[in-house]
Order: sequence, then structure tokens, then C-alpha cells
Amino acid sequence: MSIVVIDPVSSGITYLAAAQHLGIDLYVFSADEGERQLSHDLRTKAKQVIKIDTTDFESQFVKLSELGQIDAILPGVEYAVPMASRLGAASGKIHLNSNAVQWVRNKFNFRERLTETGLSHISYLQLHVGQEIDVPDNFPFPAIVKPVDMAGSINVRKVNNREELTEAVEAIWCLMPNDVGFTTSGSIIVEEYISGKEYSVEGIVHRDNNITIASITEKILGSEPYFIEIGHIVGRHYDDAFRTVVTDYAQAVIHSIGLNIGAFHLELRVTPEGNPVAIELAARLPGDNIVELIKQANGIDLAAATLCEYLHLNYQIFNHQTPPHSASVSAIAFIPRGQHKFFGSLHGLDEFINRPEYFSHHLYVKPGDTLGCAEDWTSRIGYVMFVSRDEILMRSLVKLVHEKVKIV
Repeated sequence: MSIVVIDPVSSGITYLAAAQHLGIDLYVFSADEGERQLSHDLRTKAKQVIKIDTTDFESQFVKLSELGQIDAILPGVEYAVPMASRLGAASGKIHLNSNAVQWVRNKFNFRERLTETGLSHISYLQLHVGQEIDVPDNFPFPAIVKPVDMAGSINVRKVNNREELTEAVEAIWCLMPNDVGFTTSGSIIVEEYISGKEYSVEGIVHRDNNITIASITEKILGSEPYFIEIGHIVGRHYDDAFRTVVTDYAQAVIHSIGLNIGAFHLELRVTPEGNPVAIELAARLPGDNIVELIKQANGIDLAAATLCEYLHLNYQIFNHQTPPHSASVSAIAFIPRGQHKFFGSLHGLDEFINRPEYFSHHLYVKPGDTLGCAEDWTSRIGYVMFVSRDEILMRSLVKLVHEKVKIV
């Protein structure tokens, strides 16, 4: 069996090892440059890496015909979701339906759909580049400003009044952010701030429209007004009432959006009153190494399970309707850049690498590199991951990494 993955980046690269393990031939369509350039190790796992313009439908469709029997086409990054769906439809393969694509790839459309179906009750509006910043007098503050089409919390900001809103919107329009070769359209959603603890829900939609939940992932966020994720905890032992409320809501959101196949990553907040409210939904594998955290906590390989679902293969362990009660808890602590603008060396990491709970780490930078901005995920210079049966210890280790691992 053979598949194509378009621009595997971040979690998308986990498809390569999963396909190799399953004995599936995996072809990569990629610009193969910059952030999308694959390492030598990853290339050895692919049947072939094909350098191609992944925004060009015709050239990719022709290449699919040349390759012959391709059984599925999957997005390897958020921005490839529409193209994977379009190519799948044109090739007669199972694919994410077009309505769902429009709702997951546009945050305004997503909020509008949830409001129509009674799953969201917050205020929101859309602003278009080049038009007047027109916000009704009664719009509630604080509010969140963000592009409708970017991923990775890029240019997401909390604003407390009209002046801050105008400043944030004009900054986005001036910058017109670009990520992994994708540039925003300039459309912006302004929506009422949702108070409460933040989580994500990960899982898969099966061919028969049943939904399996693999994880409720606790988010550890940096300080506002930016929403930088500085840690995740998977396998936490939630009480049954909380698990039911969150998973029932997640399934309702997914059904309302019409996801019909594959992995999903739903971000939400649970208000102080205990009500979940969706933030956004991605029709892809979760990033930030959550795929690996889930595997460590409960043994579910979400990348392999997704491939099996697309290819109509059996994945025995993957039969949970709610997140499994994990024997272990896994965690990732991202290392912040602090106030530094350049990377020299790192102090304090060895202490954590030598712990029995440690299982992986990675630095994104090398000495002399200019560091990213302090306002989004590029402020993180690396990570360290742990697994243990002790949930309190996991939480403590994440906190200690943030306190002790520093650039010098």
C-alpha cells in the first residue's frame, strides 16, 4: 500500500516512522527547503521525497498519476489540509469533506458554525485588511485578536480595550505573518475572551463517523497577553464527570463541523462554571510532540492509527470512546528564551537528562543563532520530555525546567 503526505512538518513527520513500521510506502510531496526540508534520517524512512510546489494542484495531480496506485493523501502540516482534501477528492480517495475544510481552516467560519449549532455563545466579529476597524460599542472586553488562517498561536493576542485592539490589528496587517511558506490573507477574528483552564482533545474520526478520543491534554501557558504553550501534560487522571463533559462536548463539535476521517486536535477552555468552550479545531495530528506524549502515556500511536483508518486497516488498541485511564503520565516542558536575543549555551539541562523520568529532548538552536520573537512559539528554544506514574512529579518537573534551564 502507498500514501502521499504533503509537507510533513512538526507532527507530520511522525507519519514516516509509522508508515515504515506498518510496511507502507510513503511518498513525500514537499518544497523541501527551509522549515520543510527533511533530515537525512527522515528521508531514509520515505519511499521517495518529491520536490514540488505544494500549492500547485495541477503539478501534484499529475505527479500522483505518474506514481500510479496511491491509496491515500494526507496533510503533513496545517496549511496542507485543503490541498490534501482537494487532491483526495480528485483522485477518488477518501478525504476530508470540503465543508469541514472551510470550517477548520478559517477561525471565523469555525466560530460561526459553532454559534449556529449552539456550541458557542461568545461574541465575535471579522475584520478585513484594508477596511475600517469597526467594532460595535457594546463588544465585550477583554477580547482575543488573531488571524483567521494561521496556526501555532501566531499573532494571537489578548486585548483589554479598543486602543489595544486597534494596535494589535494594525500590527498583523503591517506584518502579514508567514509560516511554513503560508502567508495570512489578512482577515482577522476578534472574539470574546474565554476565561478558564485550557486543554486540547486529541483523537481520530473513523470511516463510520464514530469518534475515538485518545487524550485530554492539559495545557501550561505562558503569561498573557500572548498564549505561548510552555508545557503539556498527557495521561492526567481526571474525574469521570469532567471526562464525560469534555469528551461529550468534543464529539458534538466534531460532528457539527462534519469531520469525516482522520486525526483531530481540538483546543478548548473549561470555564470556572465547568462549561467547555471550543477555541479552534485542526483536522490533523497534534503538534508539540503530543503524538509522542500520547504514545508514552497510553501506548496509542495516533500517527499509525490515522494511517490505518485512511487505508482501512485494523488498529487493535484503538477502540476507546473516551480517553483511556493511563498507567503513566507524560509531560513536555518547553525551554523559553527569556530576555536573550542570541543563543550561546544552556545551563541546567543535564540535571534533567540524567533523571530516570527523562526520555527525550531537543534544541532548535545552536550557538550564535538569533532567537525568535517573544510573542509566539518561536520564543521556545527546545524541550525536554518525561514519563512517570507520578502525576505530581510530572507537574513539578515541568515547573523546574522552566525555573532552572537558562541560556547563559
